[in-house]
Parts: sequence; structure tokens; C-alpha cells
Amino acid sequence: YLPVRDLELVASALNFETPDCHIVGGCDLYTTKAAGSDKKLYKTIENSLESQYESLLRLSASLSPPEAASLAESMNLARASPFGPLSQVSSRRTFAYLIATLNASHPDYDFSHTLRPTDFRKERSVRSAMNTIDTTLYNLRPRPSAALLAVPYQWGSGAIAPGAQTPNGSQTWGPRMWQLIDNEMALKDCEIYCYTPDEDPFYGDDGSIWSLNYFVFNKAKKRVLYLYLRGLSAISQSPTALVAKRKHSPYSSGGASSVGAGARKRARYWLGDRA
Repeated sequence: YLPVRDLELVASALNFETPDCHIVGGCDLYTTKAAGSDKKLYKTIENSLESQYESLLRLSASLSPPEAASLAESMNLARASPFGPLSQVSSRRTFAYLIATLNASHPDYDFSHTLRPTDFRKERSVRSAMNTIDTTLYNLRPRPSAALLAVPYQWGSGAIAPGAQTPNGSQTWGPRMWQLIDNEMALKDCEIYCYTPDEDPFYGDDGSIWSLNYFVFNKAKKRVLYLYLRGLSAISQSPTALVAKRKHSPYSSGGASSVGAGARKRARYWLGDRA
């Protein structure tokens, strides 16, 4: 986990109230440089993919030729995934990076054995993902001016003035937030993935009614930035209480839910025995 003060400003713009929802979000930055625990996780994921493949092979052996032929596409380890052919180490590693990031940012969940490559979608471009996030936030929290949508952030466009603030001094979302992210990630060199499982593990948890989860991956910089939003029913308890409350879910890892526990789990994932 890489603590960056500017990204705390980004995160502050992702937490606010609407008449219908508590909006709870974050912007977490991680390095993908492998430590001991990372290597173990990567190996676990690789073994899981190979185990699934071997199971399909055994199933194929028990089928008739026509049935086996129809199963052939599923059996092909080189099949396409959002990360590229799963026969390639780099594709499996990217998948592992995103799982490790989810685990570190949500320490009360363990995604290691529940996610599949098909639970993710690769965005067609960084710009399209930015537009989706901008539009979502603008619709949730309309601003007096149309500057958010009228003046999109452009790479290398120079310094952007600080964004608008609420009466209590908190940040609101705008092009300045993308510049802060770009400073850390070099967005034009990134790939963006969206977490889109069939069953959202956060749904219904603490009043959660929807979630949005994006991963910005820069292979050359060895970094993953995780930007997420959750909409919680306005009748649920306050977001402040939610941070400390233990979650109960089929994905729950059984760990403590305090902020300190989250920081320790992040350190274990990325620093291994040195944490």
C-alpha cells in the first residue's frame, strides 16, 4: 500500500451524502512488486486455474465425442480473458494483482478463492471509464456549473485549479481529481478493469444497494490504483459507523474490521514478513 496525500483528496470527493444515499468510496494505490505473500497468492491462483482445467479434462474423458467437442472451448487454457490468454503468466499475474488489491482494500473479505477472470471486464479505453465515473458522480452530486462534464481532463494539460468545495470544506469531484490520479499513474499508459461479478458481494451489506469498482493498472510503473464507490441506503447507519462495523458475508475472511486491521492486512500483502 502506498500512502499518497493527494489521493486522500481524491478519496474525500468520493464520500458524501445525497437525499437517498450515503456514498462511501476510496482511492487506494498499491505497488505490484512481489513480496513473499504476493508470490504465495499468485501461486494459489495459478494452481486454481490449472485445477479447473484438469477437472474439465477429466469431465471430457467421460463424455461422448460430440459432448466433448462442445466442451473444448471451455477446456482451452489459452482462451481469451479480460487480461489476455490465461496460458500467459502475465495474464494470470494481472488477475492476481486485482484479487490482492480487493483483499487489501476490503480486509473483511477474502476474494482469493471466489473470483474468476470473467468477474472482470476490461474497459475499451481509459477515457470511456473516466466518462462513466464522471457521469455517475455528477448525477449523484450535481454541481452548480457544468464544468465537470464540459471540461474533461486532458493528459499533460498543465496545472488545474483546485476543484469546488462544499460549504463544510470537503472536495467535490472534478477534473482536478483526475490530474492527481494522473500524477501517480500516467493514465495514458494504463489499462482499466471493472469488477462486475454476477453477485455483488457488497450488495445488502450494511444497506449497500450498488457498488462501482475500477482498477487502473500501469504495468511499467508496477502500480494498481483501486477506485470504488458504494451507495448505501439513507436509512442505514452512518458511513462513519460502517467503517468500524464488522461485515458478515459469504466472502468474509473472519478478520477484524478496524481501520488498523486493514492497514496491517495491506502491509502483509505487499511487504510480506517485513510488515
